[in-house]
Amino acid sequence: MAAMKRALAILAAAWSLGACTTASVPQYSLSGGETGIFRSANAGRPIPLDRIRGMDERQLQETFGAPHLDRRDAASRVLRYQSDACTLFVFVMANRAEFADAYDLHLRPLKPADQCAGSVAAQKRRSA
Repeated sequence: MAAMKRALAILAAAWSLGACTTASVPQYSLSGGETGIFRSANAGRPIPLDRIRGMDERQLQETFGAPHLDRRDAASRVLRYQSDACTLFVFVMANRAEFADAYDLHLRPLKPADQCAGSVAAQKRRSA
């Protein structure tokens, strides 16, 4: 019985040590790690993330038009914009844009989001 308790204690210690050594954060991807493809009939000029960061709601509206989705969670918001080539998500905290992320039509990430932002802005202007 003592040998069994000792074996269980060793097994528990080995398991807990194994859990400690795998401290890396898992990387999840819905696209299988594929890079997105940007193809637009009206691409406009790329808008860099550092230009989007800090925009208030009025500036976002003037640049990208009305969002297709406006999701509010407590103090944060996610605005979704669409062009013929991509989907642009703008993350807003304290009424200022903090980050933007873009995906192609097959939900593969577009890095950087500059081209997508440009196409959304260009297509907003064309339809306005």
